[in-house]
Amino acid sequence: MVEQFNRIIFPVEFLTPHQMIEKGAIDVLAKTGTYCAMRILPKDLEGEDFLQMMEKFRDLGIEGHMIPWPLLDVEDGYYANEITVELFHALVQNLLEWYKDHGFAIPEGVLVDLEPPTDPKEAKIAEKIRKETDKVKSKRKKKKIWKKIKEKTGLDKLAGINGFIKTVKTNMNKERFEASFAKFTAMQEMMHEYGTKAIAVALPLAYEDHVDGDFRIQDFMTVPVSTVDWDQINYMIFNTDYVSASKGIVSHEDYRHLIHVYAKEFVENYGAEKASITLGITNLGVADVRAVQTDPKLYKMEASALLAAGLTDLGIYALDGIMEQKNPVKWIETVQSARASDFVIDPEKIRFAQEIRRVFQAVDFISPSILYLIESERYKKILKLAVLGKL
Repeated sequence: MVEQFNRIIFPVEFLTPHQMIEKGAIDVLAKTGTYCAMRILPKDLEGEDFLQMMEKFRDLGIEGHMIPWPLLDVEDGYYANEITVELFHALVQNLLEWYKDHGFAIPEGVLVDLEPPTDPKEAKIAEKIRKETDKVKSKRKKKKIWKKIKEKTGLDKLAGINGFIKTVKTNMNKERFEASFAKFTAMQEMMHEYGTKAIAVALPLAYEDHVDGDFRIQDFMTVPVSTVDWDQINYMIFNTDYVSASKGIVSHEDYRHLIHVYAKEFVENYGAEKASITLGITNLGVADVRAVQTDPKLYKMEASALLAAGLTDLGIYALDGIMEQKNPVKWIETVQSARASDFVIDPEKIRFAQEIRRVFQAVDFISPSILYLIESERYKKILKLAVLGKL
């Protein structure tokens, strides 16, 4: 149990370097002593705006509070994974060379966001929703816009199943997956030569990929999370993926117990200095069409559950959404006021959290059967029966 976080990091995905200055986001970080993980696309290293933003960080004496979050263009896959590893390696090296060439201190760490390649079509849908919702302030109106666009662009269930099968066939490649271990390790070694650490970011499903002793889920996700000795590891365990997605079957209190269970295990397995969790989400992501959570009091209670588990690093996605709040500094200070003693363990809710995790672990357990049905083409008969209503 710890009483406060060593570091609170806010990812920044859609605010441009110019907007970071214009909207006062860097001043907010300085006033609250917090950090940001800024998305950096290849084009950002070519313009003056990024340089001016970094100079602003330096002028305020918080140069080290900007943690680079390099990402590829959406058309190239966006995230770091076994398919994009060569492109990502080059981007990270170009980024670190930029720091050297412009006289900035090499950052303490660089985010390596391990996620499957982004579908450009889904990214366009999410971008449309963001643009539409940016025009309105009312939460009720925002929800109506999300629902309308999702209904208009969403896929039916059968198409969703076919899409999953196509993804399995595209992503599952054991030889390529295993070859990526050495490639990511080489990239991390390159980062060490520059004097920085690799902060791996992953989804919790990748962590649960251990029940049967192999890494099929990580292969499906195209991300070597467990097979590279990352300097630090952060898992994105978002409230909206549980409470909103389950229509309230998982309550906020259930979710707090779930992240407490995860955090406690992460600290035991990785150590408090290496492990962290990112909460969220305050705004839509690059391919997200989900609900958002903006109440700082909820984040405060969630942070308390992590402190009670001994976690010392916290992330909240994202600064973009926080800067849209009435008073961003007060919003952050509310979260910073979290204390471990604010979290009271309910044994029944701990049990429920463990059962939720077993559901995800079950996916790993049955994955060989799913792969067999797909590889043998037997799934086609099952789908046919489902369409005819004979199952």
